[in-house]
Amino acid sequence: MGKYKSLNKITILAFLSFLAITLITFFKSALELEDAEQAYYSQWFRWGYDDQPPLYTWLQYGFNTIFGVGKISFSILRGILFAGTLLMLYRYSKLRIKDVDTSKLAILALVFIPVYIDFTFRRLSHTSLLCLSVVASYYCIQLLMQRKSILNYLLLGFVVGVGLLSKYNYAFFLVTFALGSLWDKDLRAIVFNPKMLFTILFSCLLVAPHAYWLLGPDGFQTFLASSIEEKIGIEEVESGFSFMPILIYVKGLFALSFPLLLVIGIGYFSKLITLNKQNLNWFSKMLLAQLLVLGLFFLVFQSQKVETRWLLPLFIPFIVLLLETVSFKNNTKLVSFGFRIFIAVIFIQTVRTPIEKILNIPSSVHFGFEPVANKLSKNYDDNQWVLPNVTYAGNVRLLHPERTIISADDYSLRTLEFKHKKEVEITINPSEVKQTTPVDSLIVFGKDMENLYFYIN
Repeated sequence: MGKYKSLNKITILAFLSFLAITLITFFKSALELEDAEQAYYSQWFRWGYDDQPPLYTWLQYGFNTIFGVGKISFSILRGILFAGTLLMLYRYSKLRIKDVDTSKLAILALVFIPVYIDFTFRRLSHTSLLCLSVVASYYCIQLLMQRKSILNYLLLGFVVGVGLLSKYNYAFFLVTFALGSLWDKDLRAIVFNPKMLFTILFSCLLVAPHAYWLLGPDGFQTFLASSIEEKIGIEEVESGFSFMPILIYVKGLFALSFPLLLVIGIGYFSKLITLNKQNLNWFSKMLLAQLLVLGLFFLVFQSQKVETRWLLPLFIPFIVLLLETVSFKNNTKLVSFGFRIFIAVIFIQTVRTPIEKILNIPSSVHFGFEPVANKLSKNYDDNQWVLPNVTYAGNVRLLHPERTIISADDYSLRTLEFKHKKEVEITINPSEVKQTTPVDSLIVFGKDMENLYFYIN
């Protein structure tokens, strides 16, 4: 009966999160950056998009087909992924932690990870899919620890394929898994089992079309490399070798885990929590290997930026390991209290956007793109619309889903052909003097008060 109630609470929590994520979007006048990107890229079914793998956009394409191009389509997908991560993490924690209440605390503890309860809850797309993929990967490994069946190896192959198609950061998990198998005999028994060929072949089959697109003759991997360099700030590196990236990495880990560790620390010194003796098992070794792999990557490439949202998917399963190392005086009361806190945070996240609007707190989502879309529709309906970036293009497409919108910063668009007589291109604060004179303008637009100029090509 206790197990049923516990599972029911987690299901309720996942469902309420899904509803809240779906509801929040109706309080926004414009799409978040990630949703705007999906509104734009989901116009087509391609083997690749921009600098991220295509699976999320494929899913969004399907949701748009079912629900239409509207705010609900983008929020539903993110809500399902958020709820799915909660449920999958709970299934994994139950496999490892025998106490049901402690297993539930592993999920409730997510409320103390700011980037998860805020960024993932409100706006992240590919990162949400990667969170689910990584948690599912550890779940499959745990299944293989118990039973090395062909079905479990095929399941792992499917999850690996999904992970690689969700976000390129998934490669860090695979490297960690390979390194861990050299260190731990239990992982080695999984990796060096002949049935592992089923995993490899299945995942390669899933990833092959996108891999060909990325590494093929069009040279998309060059843009990907440039994008990675820009994201981690390689262009900011001064001459010489520095250990500063390690400090930046540690700072990112601190920002990711500090509130949770603070709560555990307060509980320990208040004698509400005791520490358990732990052997160095395969899961612990995976944590150490993951720390090492990421640290070496940032150090070798002299990264100047480490965002907590990059770290979140790779470390979110280890919240289960943290809960394995502690014992609580009264698990049942903590579960009840933690459940209420999680519900309260969901409520705050839901009302945050309308409150920001009432209080005139600046936010890009409160500035709709109707002025841009109306001007284009009224004066340039016969032209091909070319917007300056995917944020503009996605938001304009939301208002005109019947049209094909082009974004000037879509590097992969060159593989497509559009038949049109002439284009109207919008430029933001043009830094270069164009040979043609703008035919129209929209001055001081949006939160950033940008000046938009319209050109006919």
